[in-house]
Amino acid sequence: MPARAVSILGCGWLGLPLAKHLLKLGYPVLGSTTSPEKISVLQSCGIRPFLLEAGPRLKGEKISAFFESSLLFLNIPFERHLEDPSFYKEQIRSVVGHLREGTVEFVIFAGSTAVYPEMLEDATEDAALRPTPGNPRAQVLWEVEQLLLRDPKFKTTVVRFGGLYGPGRPIGRFLAGKKGLSGGDRPVNLIHQQDCLRVAAEIIGHDVRGEIFNAVSDCHPTRKALYTAAARRAGLEAPEFLSEGRRPYKIARNDKLKKRLDFVFWHPDPLNFSESDE
Repeated sequence: MPARAVSILGCGWLGLPLAKHLLKLGYPVLGSTTSPEKISVLQSCGIRPFLLEAGPRLKGEKISAFFESSLLFLNIPFERHLEDPSFYKEQIRSVVGHLREGTVEFVIFAGSTAVYPEMLEDATEDAALRPTPGNPRAQVLWEVEQLLLRDPKFKTTVVRFGGLYGPGRPIGRFLAGKKGLSGGDRPVNLIHQQDCLRVAAEIIGHDVRGEIFNAVSDCHPTRKALYTAAARRAGLEAPEFLSEGRRPYKIARNDKLKKRLDFVFWHPDPLNFSESDE
């Protein structure tokens, strides 16, 4: 029986490697890009390409054909510089409108651990989240999750990814040489690109619908320990952090993911990552 087709909305830093990974596993893949120059790149990889732009209204040619698959990996990044975070909600709402008219029955939403408040020291998927006053990004992320999870037309699994690193995003260069940084004692919640791809593939392969997973590495070194060590390994000037008292922090737990998918991280500790590992 042929593998069901997967549409990937957003073939960028995460979406394109995922598309290649799924192709190797035998899935037909439809992929979108906002760049006309990238159409040939997708085609050369064996991906059926679509030129789509996710604004408040999804724009492009043959939009309906893109949603004629069984599964959608919804990968629209939440841009931190957005003046109005509700713009992101409108982007997702537009996609949902097309989902209701297409054949997609299963959505995997690439969410974020940013949905949790910073003071939630033990962030698990069953935490009773509510819109967070003073944190519009977290509020919009939560609202988008609810929009997708509650739609009767399709089933959604939300993957709350931690901060992403890997090829093209070397940890050592993130904060190298910067001074007077705050939050040095705050633990990080990160995940390597390779583990992101494997998490998504496992969810697809096991057809795990209607769930929420935290996708973060096992270990949570402090920002100071991680970025200092990474900068030095890369031969760069180490960042300098302010001396501060203990502040609220957040650790996203991955126990549910590991148990439900029998998942073992290839990159369990960001401290052990080297740019040569890319």
